[in-house]
Amino acid sequence: MRVPIAVRVALFALVVMGVYTYFANSIPQIESRPPQELSLEGGNVTPAQLVRAGQEIFRTKGTCEVCHRVGQAGARAPDLAGIGARAAQRKPGMSAKQYLIESLLQPNAYVVEGYPPIMPAVDRPPIGLNRSEVWAVVAYLQSLGGTVDVTLNDIPPTVGAGGGATAAAAEVKVPGDPKAGRAVFTGKGGCVACHKAGDIAGAPVGPDLSQIARIQTPEYIMRKILDPKGAGTVAGFPAGVMPQTFGQTLTAREYTDLVAFLLTLK
Repeated sequence: MRVPIAVRVALFALVVMGVYTYFANSIPQIESRPPQELSLEGGNVTPAQLVRAGQEIFRTKGTCEVCHRVGQAGARAPDLAGIGARAAQRKPGMSAKQYLIESLLQPNAYVVEGYPPIMPAVDRPPIGLNRSEVWAVVAYLQSLGGTVDVTLNDIPPTVGAGGGATAAAAEVKVPGDPKAGRAVFTGKGGCVACHKAGDIAGAPVGPDLSQIARIQTPEYIMRKILDPKGAGTVAGFPAGVMPQTFGQTLTAREYTDLVAFLLTLK
């Protein structure tokens, strides 16, 4: 008895699907979970453990290395080598510990000469460190040339309240279309003449914007487009290059689309 071609094709397809299904099910499945917040309150932690935790936060959740380096000047912010000792010389009457805590929670209270006031408070979105995490980061910064003596009681109990990981993870809704904003970035806005953004290649006249939404607030991004001079110039890049006229040349829709696109760069 001759089996019709259609039947043979169907049987072959079923066999192939069965083989792929078996192969796929044989691969161990790994459940992906978001990173948990660090909580050290009430725990017995040594200074060395605290410093290690702070160093990890500095490199990961804190996104500090996007702007800062240890042992070399960063693209956007000062070199932090020796900051554990140098911090005591920043503001008269303020200890190194006090200065480091203030620099994380109120970064615009003192801005190092030659750098713009672009650092966001680390306990607020988009970074959103909790109290324990701020404590650990301060300990790590103290370890860079200083003595680690910060305690949890030195960190205000209100730190992170209403601005922790949950708030930081929440998506900021902007009434714009990121896809249309990408077109503004590469087209009418002319942003690629100075900036790189993710997979969009741009001239290195201005800073790389590939992670701008990870390190800056929506308010800063919106202000920087309309008032680039007032928002400050990133260290290492020429001042006065970014046009001050986007508020006039872009329509309201184009502006919100551009902001929506920039907020996808994380």
